[in-house]
Amino acid sequence: MEPSVDSREYRVVFFCPTSSAQLEHIEAPVRRVLTRISAPPAELAPLEAAGTLGEAGWRVYLVRSMTERSAAHALAAHVTEAASAIATELDTEVLGLYVDVGSDSARICRCLPDESPETFAGRRRNVLDRTAEWLDVNPASLSALFQLGLDTDEEMDAEDRFVESKLREARELMQRYRQGK
Repeated sequence: MEPSVDSREYRVVFFCPTSSAQLEHIEAPVRRVLTRISAPPAELAPLEAAGTLGEAGWRVYLVRSMTERSAAHALAAHVTEAASAIATELDTEVLGLYVDVGSDSARICRCLPDESPETFAGRRRNVLDRTAEWLDVNPASLSALFQLGLDTDEEMDAEDRFVESKLREARELMQRYRQGK
């Protein structure tokens, strides 16, 4: 039997495009994976506090344990499988993110239907930065989502903010260029 793991120490989140994010279509594949791995019961909770992500066209769903045992901890090794199942169900891109709040580790995967998933794992900050890049949002919005303040020595200084704004402008110009073709 799996030892009792505090469910507050682990987070599993799925990012789905707003245009296709219907909870019932996201819950079914996650429930199938949880059943297959004999994980504790869980529900998907939409996170409305994700303002910046919502503006960028993403809906965020948190795996919330329904017991003291952590469904997120059990699902950690299966985030890619669950995200791939959701991507197939929705027929669109889906990102699955696992964060161990108590340590400095995380893993992200980006899944498209009928394609191999792209994954990235490592230190929490690096994974959140990659996630922000894939979602085209500011990394601070993800830290806020997980209530993980950045260490003061890692906060963005004026030069970092300048570079971020220039990258954002370049992405916008590239988007307009692509739409004009």
